[in-house]
Amino acid sequence: MVKKEVLSKLIDKKKASILRVILNSKDEMYLKEIADKSSVSITSTFRILQELVEMDILVKREWKTSKVYGCQDSEKTTFLKDLFHEEHDGVGEFVNAIHDITGIQNIILHGSRKKGKANILLIGESIDVNTVETSAKEIRDKGFDLSYLTLTKQQYEQMSKMGLYSGEKNVLK
Repeated sequence: MVKKEVLSKLIDKKKASILRVILNSKDEMYLKEIADKSSVSITSTFRILQELVEMDILVKREWKTSKVYGCQDSEKTTFLKDLFHEEHDGVGEFVNAIHDITGIQNIILHGSRKKGKANILLIGESIDVNTVETSAKEIRDKGFDLSYLTLTKQQYEQMSKMGLYSGEKNVLK
């Protein structure tokens, strides 16, 4: 871990920020998208992306007036992905996003938290499912496989009595 920290600190902050964004993305991205997500100006992002393409770390695909950037599949990028890998806490982000939604009485992590995947039970009355789904979709778009189910307290209790929700449960709210 110390080696990773030292190496990432040796690289300038703008380049590190751009690498972090692009190496942790599964999809190709446009220049503006990379600049926005990395909080680096478009001109600096453009210059850095050109350097990374010349170093065969990134691939630039062009058609007509569009250009997208993605990771080159090589040893260099494998090393860099390991160096800049960020574990996404989808559960924590989801709980923070839906914590104040009216009607939610409990948020329960059902089963164990697996790498990049979780099952959540939302217990309550008249839960705004559209808002919950919007938050869940944002988490899924970041590569975290999140499944949730909304139940009333009575439904949850009945299903628990039937043994449908046995196993590990962790109350998050």
